[in-house]
Amino acid sequence: MKSAVPLGAIERTTLNELAYEQLKRAILSGRIEQGMTMTLRQLAAELGTSMMPVREAVTRLSAEQALQVIPNRGIRIPALSAAEEDDLWSLRINLEGEATAQAARRASAAERAEIETLCRTLNDALAAGDLHTLLECNSAYQFAIYQAAHSPLSLRIIEMLRMRGVPLCTPALRRMLTEKPAYYERTAAHHEAIAEAIMSGDARTARRVKRTDLKELRALVKAEGARP
Repeated sequence: MKSAVPLGAIERTTLNELAYEQLKRAILSGRIEQGMTMTLRQLAAELGTSMMPVREAVTRLSAEQALQVIPNRGIRIPALSAAEEDDLWSLRINLEGEATAQAARRASAAERAEIETLCRTLNDALAAGDLHTLLECNSAYQFAIYQAAHSPLSLRIIEMLRMRGVPLCTPALRRMLTEKPAYYERTAAHHEAIAEAIMSGDARTARRVKRTDLKELRALVKAEGARP
């Protein structure tokens, strides 16, 4: 007798992975913000699946310290102390700056063209003022750069750091779209300068501008956190 093909197990594994990737994407794009509290039932409803894949995805993301499960209270982005935030920003500035420089050195012609296209799309989203679109476009642009660095270890570390840090930025970006502080214009210029540096292979400029943009974003987030 022929053994049964384990179609159920394959489907279940696929759903688990899809739930994980969707939740990770939501965190990396900033759509799940610091301070939000969610439940497994709510997440399962939004993903259109049962709670089992979501539970496994949340377990994985909790192990990666991207989510925190609080018994009887729900799921949230872990809170960071002031010292942890300082460490996080320092690591991001250094690692993302270096990955951007590596992208300028190593990106293929196709990757350079994609980064240039995504830069235009991102700045169009910035001008349009839709937060959700801006968050998605920004995540796509940034990770196209980090993938073009061709350093899997660096990419993984940056991904983990951004899962901790990006949710902190969303309130500041929301206010930026309505109030348009000086950073609003500068970040669009930074996006273009980084893309141009990568296109021309100018690693030094790519690193410098990326570090500058992150430092200014950090100041914007800090100012937002200091508001009453």
